[in-house]
Amino acid sequence: MPGRESGRVLVTGGTGFLGFRVVAALVEAGATVTVMVRPGQEEKLQALGDRIQLSYADVWNKASLKGRARGHDVILHLVGSTRAEPERGLTYQQINLVSARNVTGMAVSDGVPRMILLSAVIRPWAGEYIRSKREAEEYLRNSGLNWTIARAPSLFAPSGRNLGLQLISFFGAILPFNLFASRILPLPVDIAARGMAQLALKPDAYEDRVIFARHLRQLAKGSKAARQRRPLLQPQQRFDADPEGLDEPPFGWLPPR
Repeated sequence: MPGRESGRVLVTGGTGFLGFRVVAALVEAGATVTVMVRPGQEEKLQALGDRIQLSYADVWNKASLKGRARGHDVILHLVGSTRAEPERGLTYQQINLVSARNVTGMAVSDGVPRMILLSAVIRPWAGEYIRSKREAEEYLRNSGLNWTIARAPSLFAPSGRNLGLQLISFFGAILPFNLFASRILPLPVDIAARGMAQLALKPDAYEDRVIFARHLRQLAKGSKAARQRRPLLQPQQRFDADPEGLDEPPFGWLPPR
């Protein structure tokens, strides 16, 4: 018996390297999608036209979030960064934890039953970054919401410039590598995007669980467009990916200066 599907999806961080593609994957799957943006950021979503709804708010301003999530079935929280600028007050705690905490609070107060948090696998020399992600995970777990946490590896857009990443990623999809190293091997961003979209559309999938790259691959295979080998809509604006980052900049938005 097929599982029921979510109706309305609210996405934060939907203008970034991964976020745009998640929104595009939701649209191609026929979802009703709202993207939360700050004024001036909507031009990054022009390629999606009128197929999405925009909601103007700032995840670092709790007052601006009041009532923004009402009527939605699930929130996909994709805001986060591997880059911190402590001299500007942009610590990992502020960027990754505070944003997740505010959005979780919005979900609770607005009656959204489910939230999906983009997190990250453990990586060397990323102590403060990973710590902020784990604290965000713990906050969501204790919120009373139905939750899923996606600990994604580094993501990349396949191109002639990163054939090495494509080769490494290929091994992550086959035996025996996918049994031991698939959590940390890089993942094509379109696969991650379609996996996250399918996760949002299937409310019974991986409820109250932490998932990894192999789960995103499995979920992506459930996309009709992926099975038909249709390319995913790409952003008109080129993003410069951080080769060491999970949430390649621009990852959504930064707190105001």
